[in-house]
Amino acid sequence: MTTYTTWFRADDRRPPVLVAERLSWRVLLLGWLGLVIQGSWIAGLLAGAGSLILLSAVQTAHLPLLPFWAGLHLLLALCTPDIRAWELRLNGLAAGPIVVAQGHEAAMLRLLERNPTLARTRGNMAEA
Repeated sequence: MTTYTTWFRADDRRPPVLVAERLSWRVLLLGWLGLVIQGSWIAGLLAGAGSLILLSAVQTAHLPLLPFWAGLHLLLALCTPDIRAWELRLNGLAAGPIVVAQGHEAAMLRLLERNPTLARTRGNMAEA
């Protein structure tokens, strides 16, 4: 079971954004590029700049790069839900209820079960 936080746009025309509260394997493997791929442009590019600064500092100090690189990727992967929440707040989305489900689709179904008016409102907007 995974906990998902829901984020809603003010215009109510698009479906909510669900953010899984867990480690991101994509960000663990790809680092800042994984954040950019997930849609967190600002945070991803800031982390990319930070990784370049870390790279130059480590090379200047003649230290091994791999432990610092792995640590940065692990830190980014563990903090991905918080980073995405920050990015969504910057884009004007508002936090909604927390949903616990086994997958993304199940979380969306639980959210719509809990809030049937949400399903009707979004359905009418999509048809128009």
